[in-house]
Amino acid sequence: MVSVESAIESFRDAALFPAHWPRTLDALGQAFQSNGATLVLKSTTTNSIAVSSSIQPFIPLYMSGPIRDPREQRVNPGLHETFMPDHAYFSAQEIARDPYYQEFMGPRGFGWNAVAALHGDLIISIKRAFKHGPYDGAELQAMNAALPWLRSISRAASLAWHSNFKGQLSAFERLRRGAILLDSKGRVLQTNACVRFGDGLDAVDGYLQASRATDRDRLRKFLAALVAPADTFTLSAPSSTLTLPRPSGSRPWLLDGIACTDAMRSLHSSGAALVLITDLETPARPNGEALRRFFGLTRTECALACGLIGGESLQAAAARLSISEGHARQRLKSIFQKTRTSRQGELISFLAKIA
Repeated sequence: MVSVESAIESFRDAALFPAHWPRTLDALGQAFQSNGATLVLKSTTTNSIAVSSSIQPFIPLYMSGPIRDPREQRVNPGLHETFMPDHAYFSAQEIARDPYYQEFMGPRGFGWNAVAALHGDLIISIKRAFKHGPYDGAELQAMNAALPWLRSISRAASLAWHSNFKGQLSAFERLRRGAILLDSKGRVLQTNACVRFGDGLDAVDGYLQASRATDRDRLRKFLAALVAPADTFTLSAPSSTLTLPRPSGSRPWLLDGIACTDAMRSLHSSGAALVLITDLETPARPNGEALRRFFGLTRTECALACGLIGGESLQAAAARLSISEGHARQRLKSIFQKTRTSRQGELISFLAKIA
């Protein structure tokens, strides 16, 4: 027998480590003398549901079968409500003749449900067989005693996932990479300060869009693959990198996609994917203060090194710094010694790793 307390503790773990959902929902079902449980985001898709192991075998048929779940349209619990049984939404006569209850759920060992809203659009449903009868007042009371804890954990998990993505956007910003957070429908949720729309890549009505029709189709497929359900099978793995031409004639945008699978499976995060943007026209610019700290370069040497990595010739850098070319060469030799490099190309390649 699983205690309610241990089931709640397991729920806290699974909200952050979604691989634990099946055993957590098994535990919740057992704690409430039931056969299983589900977590569902409205509307139900394979990307928006977590189920106990007892329910998992017939989820593919549930998603694709001809018998529709009438609760999709009628059951809509609010956060001001407690756990609600089937009879709160359906009459006994409706349940007795509904194909979903009688032909789909019943033969698979399930029938009665008790549902409650947890956070946002997230709903929990506790389930058991028809032979045990509908949930009575005492059983609902036991569930409702645990409901504030489940809701509190759900809110905290949502904040944790939000903070996690905020930190990732900031980290890529420090690396001077544009980063865009998308939801499961491909809509833009957040961007960092390095993202600059225009010249072939824009956000239109909340969605990323390319300038040309052919590029829009390529971008659409690229994004759809990123946010596709984790159990979707394709003949070949979709590319996680995309180049988009720029109408200005500049070098193309380089887009790298990162599917945030755990975030989607957690059901507590609106974020589903990150798109990283590299502007190939932006020269690498190492941090002068970092060069001084790491290698002991003087201010003049830092300015010279930054100029070289930015594409300046030695002569142009010397002119900008108001020093002679001979002095610039002496400073360059000092830079070679301090960075343990021996050629200008090697130095630029080395410092680009710090940029």
